[in-house]
Amino acid sequence: MKGLNDSIDVTNDEDTDPAQNNNTIPSLMNHPFYGQGPMFNFQETIYETSARLLFMAVKWAKNLPSFASLTFRDQVILLEESWAELFLLNAIQWCMPIDTTACTLFSLNEHCNSANNSGFFKPGQLAQDLRILNDTLCRFKSVLVDPAEFACMKAIVLFRSEARGLKDPVQIENLQDQAQVMLAQHSRTQFPGQIARFGRLLLMLPLLRAVNSHKIESIYFQKTIGNTPMEKVLCDMYKN
Repeated sequence: MKGLNDSIDVTNDEDTDPAQNNNTIPSLMNHPFYGQGPMFNFQETIYETSARLLFMAVKWAKNLPSFASLTFRDQVILLEESWAELFLLNAIQWCMPIDTTACTLFSLNEHCNSANNSGFFKPGQLAQDLRILNDTLCRFKSVLVDPAEFACMKAIVLFRSEARGLKDPVQIENLQDQAQVMLAQHSRTQFPGQIARFGRLLLMLPLLRAVNSHKIESIYFQKTIGNTPMEKVLCDMYKN
């Protein structure tokens, strides 16, 4: 248990306040996928914000000692399998203190304006996908998921031992189990009056896959990365 406790810093400021990360990732502003200006400035586009959130998700995983101890190939496979869920967890966490109607990442009007200009989407399908994502955001808001729970949930979706091609699935499964134990312990100690909280949090994780990764890529990243494969984008971010 100690190994994972050391690896997942549930008190990390990076998880609690993304807006304070300007100085922690100076290379971010040099990356070709990102716009200029303060982190998560409301004046930046949804695509710039999305790119920053994805970069933070990759950086978060890279900084986990337990993740870094895995073979490079296993790290790549896990990121390719979980990037969309990690991105959504970061996006939802960022939107937690914001009024739902003001969160542009899940705003139908904001996306439709961009979609109509780009020709990337069918408005009807886009509206349906964003409605699902907005419902997921509302679910997390209703439970008031805290930063420590977000960190544990990210670890649970990252360490997916059933991913194909893994060299050490047993170790990865063990890491996921430990993340679940940490989440259960935190829920029990911090929310003693909510005996069903742990189960409720676990049941919320499948909601992150209600809109598949290909659609997440189209909605949030296609205008930015074009025809560049997401696998290459993730690899570039990991090496940055």
